[in-house]
Amino acid sequence: MSDYTGRRPRRAILCDLDDTLFDHAFATRQALARVLAGDPGCRDWPLDDVERRHNEILDAIHPEVLAGRRTIERARIDRFTQLLAAFNGDASEARAAVWATAYRSAYELDWRPLPGAVALLEAARGAGVPVAVVTNNLRREQQLKLDRCGLTALVTSLVTSEEVGVAKPSAAIFEAALTRVGARAAEAVMLGDAWAADIAGARAAGIRAVWLNRRGLPSPDAAVEEISSLEPTADVLRKLLLH
Repeated sequence: MSDYTGRRPRRAILCDLDDTLFDHAFATRQALARVLAGDPGCRDWPLDDVERRHNEILDAIHPEVLAGRRTIERARIDRFTQLLAAFNGDASEARAAVWATAYRSAYELDWRPLPGAVALLEAARGAGVPVAVVTNNLRREQQLKLDRCGLTALVTSLVTSEEVGVAKPSAAIFEAALTRVGARAAEAVMLGDAWAADIAGARAAGIRAVWLNRRGLPSPDAAVEEISSLEPTADVLRKLLLH
């Protein structure tokens, strides 16, 4: 690790997955656009408005999936029932089921890593720094994303809320990730895009955090270092490892 001579680097990186390494926002928007285009009764619905309402509904329902109170398939139908109702469309369960199936198929068509994600993980591996992905989702779903985006071999461990039994921002899921990579809280850094779950959660667990703020949102705490992109790789890795 000669690039970091004279300074004490972090021994491990904890990292969110959706919208930090995996471009969930892109895949979601593309899928919604395909669904709207395929339904003659909805082609004139504003995509920006549909996307915003869809994401609000998703954020409200997703905890039900994590808690095991709804299956992911049931939650998807419920999500589109609410979305159709929000735009005064036919919100029957039959139509919502058609939308749910079409959305899922379209969503998987546009899976991709965020620009710079692969290079960053490769650089971390080259520096001998393990990376644990810490994510609030089902393991099967998140592993599939890693596989299809070519990230699996670059990640030391995948830690999901499903297997740990608690979700971010709970300290327990961060502690599980630290155990996986053999580091103490003071030796790790957390990279994520969601302030409450990733940044506040990690800091409460005693872990330094770096906020990936791609949308240029105002920071709730100016003391937290932020980046707007995963590129250039060398600069991002330096900010993660050195403090």
